[in-house]
Amino acid sequence: MSNTSLTLGNMVAGVLQWVILLWLMRAYVYKPLLTAMQKRRENIAKQITDSERLREEAEKLRQEQDKVLKQAHDDAKILIAQARQEGEEEARKIVDQAQREASYRQKSVLEEIQHERDEALKTIRSEVADLVLMATGKLLARNLDEKDQERYLDQILQDAGQLQ
Repeated sequence: MSNTSLTLGNMVAGVLQWVILLWLMRAYVYKPLLTAMQKRRENIAKQITDSERLREEAEKLRQEQDKVLKQAHDDAKILIAQARQEGEEEARKIVDQAQREASYRQKSVLEEIQHERDEALKTIRSEVADLVLMATGKLLARNLDEKDQERYLDQILQDAGQLQ
């Protein structure tokens, strides 16, 4: 029996050692391990939440950036259209101004031509009148027969042709 009680004592001592070991492990190893694991779990959950929040913020920023780029593109199109329209308007003004100047110059040239023509006609009329007066004076100064008058008139006309 002593063998059995020894064995039973050893078993009780072994079980008691296991219980103490489990209690110590629970107190000093299992609880800190669970606490560390819980903190790690919370830290991972927080990082996931933060990364989701950052991803959402990045998506919002990307959308805002796209919106700003689209607005800038639209503004650039508007500015280009306005510049094109202003250029066309300026070109129209230049063409209109050139046409007005050309019309004015043409009118001035036509007026000058008309004035020169009128002056030439006055000069011609004056010379013809002078020739007629000269011829009349010469015919009146001479009493000639018809043949002489015709010859004399031909001579006057030749002289008038040389004057021109």
